[in-house]
Amino acid sequence: MHTIEQLDDGRAVYLNGKLIQVSEIPIFRKTLALNNQYYTLQKTHPAVHTYQENGHNYDIAYKVPRNVADLRQKHQAYQEIAQTNNGMLGRTPDFLATGMGILAERYAFLGHNKWTDFAVNAKHYAEWIKANDIFISHALQNPQLDRTKPINQIPSGYTGVHTVERRADGIVVSGAKMVNTMAPIADDLLIFNPPELLLEKGDTSYAVAFATPLNTPGVKIICRKLLDHPGYTEDDYPLSNALDEIDAYVVFDQVFIPWEKVFVENDTDMSNRFFIESGIFGHTSHQDEVRGITKLEFATSLAIRVAHTLGLDGFLGVQEKLGSLTAHLELIKGTIARSEDEGQLDEFGIYTPNLQALLAVRASLPAFYDEALRVIQHLAAGSMVGVPGFEEFAGDNGPILDQALTTSRADSRERSKLLNLAFDLSSSGFGQRQLMYEYYHGGDPMRIRSKHYLDEDLQAGNAMLDRLLK
Repeated sequence: MHTIEQLDDGRAVYLNGKLIQVSEIPIFRKTLALNNQYYTLQKTHPAVHTYQENGHNYDIAYKVPRNVADLRQKHQAYQEIAQTNNGMLGRTPDFLATGMGILAERYAFLGHNKWTDFAVNAKHYAEWIKANDIFISHALQNPQLDRTKPINQIPSGYTGVHTVERRADGIVVSGAKMVNTMAPIADDLLIFNPPELLLEKGDTSYAVAFATPLNTPGVKIICRKLLDHPGYTEDDYPLSNALDEIDAYVVFDQVFIPWEKVFVENDTDMSNRFFIESGIFGHTSHQDEVRGITKLEFATSLAIRVAHTLGLDGFLGVQEKLGSLTAHLELIKGTIARSEDEGQLDEFGIYTPNLQALLAVRASLPAFYDEALRVIQHLAAGSMVGVPGFEEFAGDNGPILDQALTTSRADSRERSKLLNLAFDLSSSGFGQRQLMYEYYHGGDPMRIRSKHYLDEDLQAGNAMLDRLLK
């Protein structure tokens, strides 16, 4: 855990065209406080959030699961962390922490070159992260400039991160990554390439995976526009004035990376294999889907609360809409449970969740979440659009508003705050960014679905077909 002032460590963070100090931005401070719940829960609820290994206590995210009970404990910890932010922070420290625990055992495939041993580097880095409980962010998506061309044929030099110099003590890299969530408030940054956009033979200089502190000279964090609303309270904007996960465009300008922090270099095959074969993907997916179901439950609960407060929950048509949301919620919960129950031990003795089940969640949850937001919009409708600023309640019109907006189900301020929450989640810039995040943060939904059908085990179904068609 660190304070906001400790993030003024020389990192180059840019916002609205200015080089800033992280501590100067109020929404960064609020977001960090929520992010730090990961560390707080280790102290307040250690039975769930910590475990012992070789006489030391570690966060449960780092625990290498050996059976279904281990996965279930990690599930509970992920859920409790997500509940502190209503599932709105997708990249809390437990996300990559769980991947580091696995990398520390699945590192050997990375091999070596004449200067360094990539496998040993990965093992030592993962162990260092675990020992010090370092908050790492990651950036894998290359800027979407021209997907019709191989990355090496786009001349800008910023279509990905690539090696520009190779030395006896390390490499020098330049380039950019498109989306780096939480970069301004993380400690370290892990760079690698996404597996769904495979590098080609001519892309070797882009075939890198490495880690570096975020205050490394030459690293620039260029934040997108913030989504909070200065001048309004959290009564007006209960979510967007409480946190912003802060996506950023990250630029590397002749950045030196020592060999001991390099895990892949000049090897397209290894770059394409890194995310999946390291085990990071499967286990971070488990954390991510638990966080996702927490967010879906929050949105579903909000839709039901809006329907009740506005007196709509007695109508059959509304009940049908709400029932669709709760049915989706149960389907996702059941599929995540199945991923745990039907996991399997790999060759390292690591109990890994069923990836087909997790990918089914990833393929379905965005649309279910989208539906929950649309139900909220349709039910709250003009009621949420017409809520006055909360300061009106303390002004001359306060008594009128108290009388006009109070019902038998909620007083004027309770009703207004609920409708503000409905607007913030379903219709504001913050809410639309959250929707976009659910659709794309786990990869292209089209690619997820196409791969899912190719990998599905239909042995029983095909046997029935063959018996009838024989």
